[in-house]
Amino acid sequence: MTEYSQYLIILLAFGAVAAMVFVAAQYVSMYFKLQQRAGAIGSGRDGSSNVLAGIHSFVSAHFDEKRFQLEGAVRAKLRRDLIKAGIFRADAVNYYIFARLALVVVLPLIAYLMTETLMVGQDWPLKLFIVVVAMLIGMLGPDAYIARRQRLLAGDYRIVFPDLLDLMVVCVDAGLSLEATFDRLSPEVMKRSRELGMNMIILGSEMRAGRTLSDALESFAERLGLDEARSFVSMLRQSIELGTDVGTALRVYSDEMRDRRLMRAEERANQLPVKMVLPLGLFIFPVILATVMIPVVLRLMSVLK
Repeated sequence: MTEYSQYLIILLAFGAVAAMVFVAAQYVSMYFKLQQRAGAIGSGRDGSSNVLAGIHSFVSAHFDEKRFQLEGAVRAKLRRDLIKAGIFRADAVNYYIFARLALVVVLPLIAYLMTETLMVGQDWPLKLFIVVVAMLIGMLGPDAYIARRQRLLAGDYRIVFPDLLDLMVVCVDAGLSLEATFDRLSPEVMKRSRELGMNMIILGSEMRAGRTLSDALESFAERLGLDEARSFVSMLRQSIELGTDVGTALRVYSDEMRDRRLMRAEERANQLPVKMVLPLGLFIFPVILATVMIPVVLRLMSVLK
């Protein structure tokens, strides 16, 4: 077996393990979501619930943010990033610490075992390099996952936001106040986007806890992380302070947001031909060329014989 073949086997094995871990994580995440919706987590009705409750107790007890010096502004920023990523659990910071430490330990261990198994005759600097790369992946992986979740949720928010404004226009025209409008629309928005609905529930809870409408809306826009949400909050604040009709302002802004959504869809459609050049050139064009040229080559070979 050549040296390049060994490297190829190592890369394929690492990719297979990474794919298995990713699929397992997606399965566990989907299972948790289904169990949360069904209300089975923590109910103690079966063995799996007891196991999950034990894991939850272990993480909450041994991975507290105070034990790892995550307090003050650092904890607030981390909590805000997790909420932007759609993670609203009260113990989300504990699970973040647990996941980060687990990946830092597990990935280098897997890389070390693979190098010792598949790279017996290789030099130790190469093995050390692979282990260090696995450690870096474990350290940067959770932050990369959170950043990716934030980007995906931002795109989802931009799609759902014009529909939210349309529903707000209907509620305000029907005579509801803004506070009652957000409370009324939270369950409806939850059906379309769970994360946006949860942010609206948090908005209503903050207002009931005593925060002013302007401050609660500012916090709402900060959690969404969208320029459209910040413009929406500024528009509502100006309408309230100047005493103008909120329904008219919402209707105008809703039309503008719908036009922006249409423009983004047209922009993505115009980008498709450019994005299709690379897969066409790498995968489709060689197949067509081979289909056309193979009969010609075979005929020429038969003639030359």
